Amino acid sequence: MPSPHSFAASAAALVAALLLSACASDVPPPRSVALQAMPPAAPVASNSASKASIVVDRVILPDLIKRNPLLERIAAGEVHYRDAARWAEPLSEAVPRVLADDLSALLGRSVTLSKLRPQPSQSDPAWLLWLDVRSLEADSQGRVTLEAHWSWLREGKPEVRWQQGRFEASASSRDPERIAYAHSQVLQQLAQAVAAELARHP
Repeated sequence: MPSPHSFAASAAALVAALLLSACASDVPPPRSVALQAMPPAAPVASNSASKASIVVDRVILPDLIKRNPLLERIAAGEVHYRDAARWAEPLSEAVPRVLADDLSALLGRSVTLSKLRPQPSQSDPAWLLWLDVRSLEADSQGRVTLEAHWSWLREGKPEVRWQQGRFEASASSRDPERIAYAHSQVLQQLAQAVAAELARHP
């Protein structure tokens, strides 16, 4: 026959389990946020380079931002993932797609992704964008920073000239939707710099 002590311990364990279950049920599900293409302030003047096919060909992201929770930089060597707010899709998919959409709006023509590109043309080689994102993160004040290197390559030519830039946007609050919007803003700033670089090619 169970002793009073063991009965009390079992009862306490049951109560604790019920309390934990109740607390868990009160936790709201994580909010899902997404990158979005932004309407351009002004289109980029087109030239002969814009007549060829334009392809967002290679995009490299640091492993730090490939996780779904929103990343927040706390200190130089410390980051925090906000489990209550997550990207609706992996940034490895969202960044190339939104960048292509931003470039399409800026250049006034279709910009495709490498996995959707048309067949290469020897008579009219495409312009290929290579992008190396070094960092994309928000700080504890809601300021989002994007640092990236990029290069435009004419298909079939080995020459690679890298450019680099740093872009910032401040969210009006630390609300996940505002932080996501600031991410979209810095991505559009990158698109403007990338489009301007393409326009300088003969």
